[in-house]
Amino acid sequence: MSASTTFGMEFEIQGLNPSRAASVLNNAGITCSATNATHETSDNWKAVYDGSVGNGAEVVSPILSPARLNEAHKVTQALKTAGARVDRATGYHVHIGVNAFGEWGNGGEDNLARFVLNWYAVHGAIAALVAPSRLNNRYCAILDRRYAEAQANFTANQNRGAMTGNRYTSLNLESMHRHGTVEIRLHQGTLNGVKAIAWAQFVASMINASVNGSDLTTIDELNPWSVGNMPQVETCKTLLDALVVTGNLNASTGDWLKNRASRLNG
Repeated sequence: MSASTTFGMEFEIQGLNPSRAASVLNNAGITCSATNATHETSDNWKAVYDGSVGNGAEVVSPILSPARLNEAHKVTQALKTAGARVDRATGYHVHIGVNAFGEWGNGGEDNLARFVLNWYAVHGAIAALVAPSRLNNRYCAILDRRYAEAQANFTANQNRGAMTGNRYTSLNLESMHRHGTVEIRLHQGTLNGVKAIAWAQFVASMINASVNGSDLTTIDELNPWSVGNMPQVETCKTLLDALVVTGNLNASTGDWLKNRASRLNG
């Protein structure tokens, strides 16, 4: 992945309120504040109220470089040890800073548009990496081909524009205005640091491939524009192999994700 790639992680949890979650992380040596604001960037982790989880919180990372992704191990372990849990109501969201797409006005908007098309064109393959409960979920809706193409066209011709008025999509572009990021909302809630990091690296590899000019919509082996909410395990493995071969994804992460797809859909 590019050295300019930055990440944000959002863990929705049950069982710990924001104050308790912040206390747990501070006791584990991870500076964390409890706050009501979610749209302001913080230098440290924070635990905030989230209306989508009835008895819990959303634990939000600061801006993370690739080298800092490993913080997810310590954070998730501390929360889990303290009694946090995840269920069908929780999600795990990954943000990628828009700088990963390059300079706006100098190709960045075209790279983002290509990523939008690539993401939704191979959504059947991507679906094999997440829980079935996320594939017909109103908090991470999957755009069909017509809408995805319209979104990509709008994005390519606007200054960080997002056509959709609904941020509850698999790939949320409205976060560009709020946070200067694109947000992937598709993954289910998790307190597994390995899983969280592998998913973040996968998202970054899809962006990197798009920036490098890969057009996944033209590769027949990836079944482009097939049903986006139907997991396609073998196609997922083909996608992961392609990302590894082109240098966009670490081989060990690709192998881990392939095994993950088999376990989820076995």
